[in-house]
Amino acid sequence: MSENSKILLEGTYQFIEGEVNYSQENFKFYQFPDLQQFRLDAEILARVETGEFLKILVRYEMNHHYIPFFIKVEKSMGTKSATEIYKFDTIEQELKYTFQNADGIKEFERPLNARQYLTTPAFSTSTFFTLSKKFDQTGRTSVTLVSSPNEWDFVGPLQEKVVYGEFISRDESEFKINGKVLEAQKLCLFEHSSHEKTDGEATNIFISSYHGIPYELTHGDQKVTMKNLKKNY
Repeated sequence: MSENSKILLEGTYQFIEGEVNYSQENFKFYQFPDLQQFRLDAEILARVETGEFLKILVRYEMNHHYIPFFIKVEKSMGTKSATEIYKFDTIEQELKYTFQNADGIKEFERPLNARQYLTTPAFSTSTFFTLSKKFDQTGRTSVTLVSSPNEWDFVGPLQEKVVYGEFISRDESEFKINGKVLEAQKLCLFEHSSHEKTDGEATNIFISSYHGIPYELTHGDQKVTMKNLKKNY
């Protein structure tokens, strides 16, 4: 990739359940003007119940339409480690997935279209889909999320889950981080469409009006919030 890059954003998230801060994520968001591409690098750090230290590195490369074409997820904890690589051919609409651990390498290919969105363990990559997805202005819009069930061992192919998103308002609203006022949009995610009788608690996400970076997520007593943010534009 071209060395002509610019760091647009860098920041840190805190993961909180109840009153406990159990994890942290640091990220940097790059622009490559010559290639018309973007890249986000994230580092997730957490202490698990066994006392071991979990570290996850995510590299997320996108074209100028914010469609990912290369994703790498590296996980390590104690003596365990695993790496996942996603290579997406945006022209042929084909995804090649590779999983590697101490036991070897597993690979497979599958079709993937523009209405299916790859997810990663990094919260900073979780709302890029809003930049390429067309949302219904009057109700909830279905979103197909594609994720990996594989943690330390290969257990199976990628899985799909449909959620339903609704922007409470596309108008920019003020959102504060450490006293600083930022422009944000509020997205609500639901398990069910508005036509179904069953409905659970919404997941609320405040998203930056620039580049689709999430500022904060709340769901019940779980919260992911931006601790600090540095803009370079």
